[in-house]
Amino acid sequence: MAILLLVLALALNFMISWANANYVGRYWSESKEVGGSFRAYIVVGYIMAIAGFTMVYGYILLLVSPVFLQMAKVDQDTILMFEQLSSDLIYIFCVATMIPTGFYIWIRSLKNFWEQKTLSSGLTAGWNSFAQIHNTVSAARNAPSALGRIAKSLFGGKGKKKDNTIIVLCAIFVLILAIFGGYFTASAIMKKADREYDMFADLQKRKPEYF
Repeated sequence: MAILLLVLALALNFMISWANANYVGRYWSESKEVGGSFRAYIVVGYIMAIAGFTMVYGYILLLVSPVFLQMAKVDQDTILMFEQLSSDLIYIFCVATMIPTGFYIWIRSLKNFWEQKTLSSGLTAGWNSFAQIHNTVSAARNAPSALGRIAKSLFGGKGKKKDNTIIVLCAIFVLILAIFGGYFTASAIMKKADREYDMFADLQKRKPEYF
C-alpha cells in the first residue's frame, strides 16, 4: 500500500513538473526579450520543473537500486545506509531548490490576485499558499534531521571507513543521475514548447482590428 501511494505521488509530481516545464517553455524565448520580473518568473518555474523531475527520478532509483545491490551480494545493513543517505541527499536538494523558488511564485501569485481579483487568480494564490506553507513546515521539521544524518555519514564514526566511503560515493552518484535526468527532461519539454508557441504572434492575433 505504501509503495502504491508513493508511485501515485511520483506520477502526480511528474505531471505537475511536465506542466511547469511546458508552461515556461511557451514563454522562454520571449521572456529573454521582455526581461525583468517576467524573466525571473519563467526561470524560477524552470528550476521548479527540474527539481520536480529530480525528485521523481531520485525516488525511482531508490526503489530499484536495492534489487541490484542484493544481486551484488551487498548486506542488508549497507543497503539500508545507502537508501537513507541517498534519500536524505535527494530531499535536501529538492528542499534547497523548491522552498526559495516557491516563495517567489507564491508572492507573485498573491500580487496577481490583488491586482486582478479573479476566481482563477484567487484559486492559484490559494493553492500556492497551501503548497508553500506545507512545504516550508515540512522542511522545518525534517531538514535538520536529514542534514544531521548526512553530516554523520560524511564526517561521522571511524568504523568501516572504506565501506562508508563507498556508500557516500554511490549515494552522491544517485543524486547526480537524478539531477541530470531532471535537467534533461525539463529542458527537452521546455525547448519543444518554445519551438511550438510564439507569445508575440499569439498576442498579435488577439489584438482587435479597427476599420
